[in-house]
Amino acid sequence: MPRLAAYLAPLEDLYPALRNHGCELYLGLVHAEDLKGTKLRIAEAQKVAPEFGVATECGLGRTPAEQFEDLMAISAEVSEVV
Repeated sequence: MPRLAAYLAPLEDLYPALRNHGCELYLGLVHAEDLKGTKLRIAEAQKVAPEFGVATECGLGRTPAEQFEDLMAISAEVSEVV
C-alpha cells in the first residue's frame, strides 16, 4: 500500500502533537464490502499512529442503505471494547 503510506506519512509529525494536547484521532478506514482492505489500512495506519479510532471513510450520511449493515459488521470486527 505505497499510496496509503504516503497519504498517512504526515501523521508521523501530527500524531505526537495530537497526543500531547489530549486529542483523540479517528481515521476513515472502514470501507463497505472490504474487511480485508480495512484491516490492511488499519495495519498501515498503526505504523505512524499507534492509537486511533476507526470510522467510515465519509461518515454515514451518504451511505446507501444496502451497505449500512455491512459497514456496521466490519466496524464491529475491527473494533475493540474500551
